Amino acid sequence: MDVLADTWAWAEQTFANAALGDPRRRRRLVQSAARIAAHPEKAFTQVFDWNELRGFYRLCNQTAATTAAVQTPHWQQTRQAMSQQPLVLILHDTTELDYSRHHHLAGRGQIGNELGKGFLQHNSLAVLPQPRQVLGLAFQQWKVRQPAPEGETAYRRKRRRRESDLWADGFRGVGPAPEDCCWVDVCDRGSDDYEAVRAARQLRHHVLFRANQNRLVFVTPDQDHQEYLLDYARTLPAAESDTVEIPGHGRRPPRTAVVQLAGAAIGMPAPAGTPERNRQPILPLWVVRIWEANPPAGVKEPLEWFLLCSLPSITPAELRERRDWYCCRWLVEVFHNIEKNGCREETRRFETAGRMEACVALLALIAVRVFQMRSALETRPQAPAAEVGAADEITVLRQFLKHKASLFTVRDFVRGVARLGGFLGRKHDGDPGVRTLWRGYQRLQDMVFALHLLIPAEDSG
Repeated sequence: MDVLADTWAWAEQTFANAALGDPRRRRRLVQSAARIAAHPEKAFTQVFDWNELRGFYRLCNQTAATTAAVQTPHWQQTRQAMSQQPLVLILHDTTELDYSRHHHLAGRGQIGNELGKGFLQHNSLAVLPQPRQVLGLAFQQWKVRQPAPEGETAYRRKRRRRESDLWADGFRGVGPAPEDCCWVDVCDRGSDDYEAVRAARQLRHHVLFRANQNRLVFVTPDQDHQEYLLDYARTLPAAESDTVEIPGHGRRPPRTAVVQLAGAAIGMPAPAGTPERNRQPILPLWVVRIWEANPPAGVKEPLEWFLLCSLPSITPAELRERRDWYCCRWLVEVFHNIEKNGCREETRRFETAGRMEACVALLALIAVRVFQMRSALETRPQAPAAEVGAADEITVLRQFLKHKASLFTVRDFVRGVARLGGFLGRKHDGDPGVRTLWRGYQRLQDMVFALHLLIPAEDSG
């Protein structure tokens, strides 16, 4: 979807149809979203005056202000955009929102090593793989982790609601794929579950999951021979040699891995303990192995991925495409970073889980907007800057950059915003990161605010 440059126009489009039970609440949501979107990193006391702040707090205190109520219009717009594309990747992932130090927040659940306190947020982010473009959130879930009952058997565990159900619930929340569209659910190892694959296929979704379990699978067309999945994949001969770009993480620097790719057809049966197991279908899939055969010196953990896909994955072209699709999964990690560090979701202070849910539901969509602005740099860099920036923002930024050329492009605008956030923009520098973008965007809004203060004073003189 296109990024609306003006925060008020964006807020109106995104939230005007929210089902909050009262038109006044919708107006308050639109007004609050527009103000926060202009300053996503600031404390609410810096964004609102006292009356506006009280109005926003009252809105978050409404029982009607759930994640679904706040975000459904955006979900619908995202799904409409998805239906107009031949191929869409839906990146599903769960992130933990940590409120361990917010001792007055009621309703928190266990996170992390079970000593932390907070909530689970499961996102279904729709993107286009090439060129990479963020369409928006197709669904989002807000959950409180429930501890497993003591002494629970495997039989009983499979017959109650579990945290792993978030994956299948995410697929169902997105809804069935149109007949002429290919929607691919891309998930990490937590999704490696027979019921999740089956749920996706029932919705006409395809899947690309990271395999985690060394389960028994059928490896012959007539399904008369079984092998353990990971062991079998390691016997497959390489069909292609290529590379994978591994992003940096913590103290680990980014690097380029030279990898081998192989794939084969398999059949996934229902696991032991599944009710009426023998009546469950055997799911046709392909296993893809991507690995570093000769990792460079000093690499402690060579790359090795085992992927399960419902689309044919045998030829070199198919294997490269599956690799590229799975590499897009990192985009959802970038989204989580924008939420937590750019929109500072974990620093907000409400006293109940319901109020926090309403606040985070709003901030998550502001994070989508920030991410879409960043992706516009890759998808349409030479388009006019008016596609991502408001007129006053462009005027101020061009003055700051001393930009004299007649055409001011999306690339000029986005990199200029990043300059305000500390991006140097040297010839050998790559594209700016999201952190410099949100810092620069906040500084730009302060400059625009100052311009609005000065113009009336000059006019009156």
